Amino acid sequence: MVQLVLRSIFRTLYRVEVYGLHKVPRSGSIILCCNHISYLDPVVIGAYIPRITYFMAKKELFKVSFLSNLVTYFNAFPVRRDTTDRYAFTASLEILKNDNLLGLFPEGTRSVDGIIQDGKKGLGLISVLSESNILPVAISGSNNIVQKPHKRIFFPKIKIIVGDIICTENIIAGNDKKEAVSLIVFETMKSIKRLYKEISEV
Repeated sequence: MVQLVLRSIFRTLYRVEVYGLHKVPRSGSIILCCNHISYLDPVVIGAYIPRITYFMAKKELFKVSFLSNLVTYFNAFPVRRDTTDRYAFTASLEILKNDNLLGLFPEGTRSVDGIIQDGKKGLGLISVLSESNILPVAISGSNNIVQKPHKRIFFPKIKIIVGDIICTENIIAGNDKKEAVSLIVFETMKSIKRLYKEISEV
C-alpha cells in the first residue's frame, strides 16, 4: 500500500518514468547497484522495484526522523562509511544467502555534482563471497530536487532505468578473488554509466 501511495506522489510531483522493470528477477539473490545523487534515491527506487529490496544506507540517514522512517520501511540497514563496517557486511551476505535482493550504491557516497564516481571494492567482495549477480540501475533528476544555493524544493522529472544482469559466475571462476572483485566493480560501474547516458538522452 505504501509503495502505491509513494508511486502516486512521485508520479504526480516528479513525473517519474521507469524503464526496464521486466529485467528485475522475481526471485533469487541479486545485488541491485545504482548511481547515487540524492538522499531520496533509495526511497524512489524502492517505490518502483517490484520486489522487496534491502538497502544499505549511510548511518546518518537514520538520524533524520522523516528519512529514517522511509528508509526503514524499505528495509534499509545502516552502514558506517568511516570504517570497515562488519555488521553491514555480514548483514549483506545474510540477505543474499536467503535469496533476497540487496540494494547498494557502489560509489559509497552521494555525488554532489551528478557525475558518477568510481565504485568501491566492497561491492565486488560481497558479490564474490555470495556468488551473486549484479542488476545495474541508473537514476537521473533526483539530484535537482534541492539545488544549492536555493533553500526550496524543486520538482524535476525523475527517470529510472534497469539494465541487463551482469553474470558474475565466469568472472569469479576465471580469476583469483582480488581480480574478480576489481572486474565486477569495473563492469558494474561501466554498465551504470552507460545506462545513465542512455536515460539522459531519452
